[in-house]
Amino acid sequence: MSDNDQKVFGRQEVIALDDKEVTLVLVKNPVGLDQVLEMIKTDDQEFSLATLLNANYADGVDTSWIWDARFEELPFAKIPAFMTGGERYRDITFRMKVAGVPTEKLIIKEDLKEAVAQLKNMPTKHIYVLATYTAVLQLRKLLAEQGYIQGGMD
Repeated sequence: MSDNDQKVFGRQEVIALDDKEVTLVLVKNPVGLDQVLEMIKTDDQEFSLATLLNANYADGVDTSWIWDARFEELPFAKIPAFMTGGERYRDITFRMKVAGVPTEKLIIKEDLKEAVAQLKNMPTKHIYVLATYTAVLQLRKLLAEQGYIQGGMD
């Protein structure tokens, strides 16, 4: 994305995080999540995948929709590390395990500050972060506080 491209909040926003390139994508239902999973499956480079799941009122308190998404179809061989986090990290971690993510590739970070630190240490240059609405807001706030992005929703 060039400097002239308009960034749209939570819609494949690309953030430089030290030497990493983080693509932040808002997910809020199984149809949208499956579209994102289809898109990232086409990436011809190795990448890491983080999923941050909250269940606040703005997100929708029912997280059962994660079971309708086709995580099983991810190209596991191209993804050396998976991170789960957010307030409902247990739910998304269990979902990833059921999808077939090998335990040795799974990193669990409940606290988003720890998740940001872990993003900086992921084994690939490119990282996809799929996050629910309030997780996106919390993550962007932390990144703004650390100087990686400007505050607000730009």
